[in-house]
Amino acid sequence: MNSHMKKFCPTEKMGHVLCVYPYRRELNDVGFFPPLGLEFIAETIRPFARDTEVVDMRKEKGKTADFIRQDTEMICFSLNWDRDQDFIESELKAAPAGIFTIAGGRHATENPQKWLEKFSNIDIVVRGDGEEAIEEICRGIPLEEITGISFRRNDEIIHNKNRMPGELKDNVFPQRRLRKYTYDVILGGAGTGLEVDMIASSRGCPFNCSFCSFSRNPWGTKRKWAARSPESVVAEIEQTSATLIGFTDDLFTFDMDRVEKICDLLLEKKIRKKYFINARLEIAKRPDVLKKMEKVGFVFLMLGVESPNDKTLKSMNKGFNTAQIEEYFKILSKTKMLLHGYFILGSIGESMDDMAKILPFAQKIKLDTIALSTLRAGPYSGLEELVAQNTGYHIGPKGKIYSDFCSVEELSDMRRQLYRKFYNLPKILHIAKKSVCIGALNFIPGLLPRLPSILFNVIGHRKKRKKKINANGNKLPQYEFPIKNRKGT
Repeated sequence: MNSHMKKFCPTEKMGHVLCVYPYRRELNDVGFFPPLGLEFIAETIRPFARDTEVVDMRKEKGKTADFIRQDTEMICFSLNWDRDQDFIESELKAAPAGIFTIAGGRHATENPQKWLEKFSNIDIVVRGDGEEAIEEICRGIPLEEITGISFRRNDEIIHNKNRMPGELKDNVFPQRRLRKYTYDVILGGAGTGLEVDMIASSRGCPFNCSFCSFSRNPWGTKRKWAARSPESVVAEIEQTSATLIGFTDDLFTFDMDRVEKICDLLLEKKIRKKYFINARLEIAKRPDVLKKMEKVGFVFLMLGVESPNDKTLKSMNKGFNTAQIEEYFKILSKTKMLLHGYFILGSIGESMDDMAKILPFAQKIKLDTIALSTLRAGPYSGLEELVAQNTGYHIGPKGKIYSDFCSVEELSDMRRQLYRKFYNLPKILHIAKKSVCIGALNFIPGLLPRLPSILFNVIGHRKKRKKKINANGNKLPQYEFPIKNRKGT
């Protein structure tokens, strides 16, 4: 066992614990997310330490070393994304060897061996959900008895078996009074002046979509759906001063009775905020709850439509077909909430013609906004096996899936063209009008005049486009929708 472990005695509190989010840049053009997972870890550690501090390097000019104190006994790094690698490594190296250092997060989970080999000052890598493991570490449980961690014992790196995550605790969530920063919405590089906050009220997903790796950790452990009580969720909402709140839940609407209870409590306490959530289309089966959601301030539903083609939906194991999608949207389109649809380009077995159907289908079901992504094979997503079973499909160096029939460049080109076709001036005006009607923009001073430029920046409409050339040296085609002349695969 590492000698540092003598510091974690159940009868004695640690001194200062430093929790660091070691990134300089936002993940994408929509930048406003607090490091929620790290804040959960800090809240779990709090009973075991005299002082717990969360530092977000996106909000600081200094470095980790500037926040280390004489009484610092533990440093926790949250490594979630594969960007800012040079900065991350410099921050990890700054942790003194004499201070117990833990790395966690999705990026660390993918390859704990790498982090422990490369950084001799890292004592433990926590894989997957970290709250239960970090609590056991702080309680002084022997490392070999803690599931879901990798650690160094002398010159050997040991990977304990995966942890099966348990239920969520109602009393463990980020305490806003202790947060050092506020987070504002930034869209396409333009500030909005709107304070936003994020809440994780549940984790996991009971469904098994074939393309999804977010319902399981990178070591392949499926996270069953688990939720905090409505009372706990509303108690957290009461703490935040933000007007706009997003739920990070993979599936906020799995238990619609729970959603209804949350709405009832918000009405009872007269809490007036705006909310955006991820939801399944089956939410349409509860129009009674939809009305309550509108009443308490839910303004944006993010819905996984994925494809306008039945064969693709079946292969994805989505659990519905296009006819059912259309029936669901007959109900959903009557709500006042903005409807955002996710679609995937380049699904295995789809032709360019199949993908081009996204545009008319999105218009038919009356989606207000859309987001287009391409398939990416992550560890234990199951897509590696699917690619291997289909001739002509490949996985690129960064996990992107492409085929002999449709290159990564062609997929990117189609995505740009679909966006331009969908987000025309009438659509932008429609989004603005609907947003005003539901009060989604009324509390953002000066945002409305900037909405068109912000939307265009977000979707890349105004970016200068380079001519894309395929492997044969030919310029990639400019598609019209629907495509009539290009052969399918």
